Amino acid sequence: MMAPADDGSPPVRDVPMPPGRQSAFGTAGDFVAPPGSHVIPDDPAGYYIDLRAKADTPDTPPIWWPRMSTEPRVVITQWGLGCWEHYLAGDGEEWLAAARWAADRLLEQQHADGPRAGGWTHDYAFRHTYRIDPPWMSGMAQGEAASLLVRIHRETGAERYASAAVAALGPMRVPVTAGGVGGSIDGGWIPEEYPTDPPSHVLNGAIFGVWGAYDVAAALGDADAGSLAREGIETVASALHRYDTGSWSRYDLFPHPIANVASPMYHRLHISQLRAMSAISDDPRFPATAERFERYADSRPALARAYAHKVGFRLLVPRNRWLAHRLPWAHRSGA
Repeated sequence: MMAPADDGSPPVRDVPMPPGRQSAFGTAGDFVAPPGSHVIPDDPAGYYIDLRAKADTPDTPPIWWPRMSTEPRVVITQWGLGCWEHYLAGDGEEWLAAARWAADRLLEQQHADGPRAGGWTHDYAFRHTYRIDPPWMSGMAQGEAASLLVRIHRETGAERYASAAVAALGPMRVPVTAGGVGGSIDGGWIPEEYPTDPPSHVLNGAIFGVWGAYDVAAALGDADAGSLAREGIETVASALHRYDTGSWSRYDLFPHPIANVASPMYHRLHISQLRAMSAISDDPRFPATAERFERYADSRPALARAYAHKVGFRLLVPRNRWLAHRLPWAHRSGA
């Protein structure tokens, strides 16, 4: 066991992981992601997905912060959005204070200038599934951070949160090939959760990213953000058929050795996201696809096939970084 830190805090290895995590194959865990219950179109109040499962206490800093302060930026952002949902649900002002604490950490870590201005970088190599070398940014993290920041601005009136939210969209406009997180499907813009080459086009991450652009436009009246959001919504809607296997949803479109079907947890998240999309878009492809995915989820044979496929996928594309990058086909995961 590692020795305690000099300041008396526990060693990082002994610090708990954040709440709301799935198991290895997404069939168990404590994360549920229903659509948000306080969503108001054109007025970012409640978030589109209820992330309260990601925030089990308003204590700051969270007990897991020493472990995750430089880890995936979505961890602190989703915790902040979960705290925000607790606040909207009437759970107390301490939840608003916690959400603002998370927003302040984002302000501290956001690049103010340079080629990554407005971004939050990850200074470690991605550990599995895709090969991504540091530093890298995430379109999902950029979008979720923008969504949290505009909500804190809405509540406090502090302009620094609004400015940071607008800046967060900057890297989303820059193509992955130029160091940003902007991707393209059939010529339409889509944010990339993971900046891979070839593109990964992770569905849930793209939707979270698009919501960030939509929120900046709706909350701040930013015309450029509005144009970006409309393009992103259309691109996602037009690409939905690519994620439909006929019996389950796909997690991404990366050319893995076999298709990367969504785990049961991510399949349920896709359904919730598509249902939430109907709150901000009248495109019939969102509810239609959600209904198909729901039918798949209700089918025991489809669930069994999806689980078996996911197990096979993880045998070919392990979550273990050392092993994954030494398999014969590992070069296909390069970025």
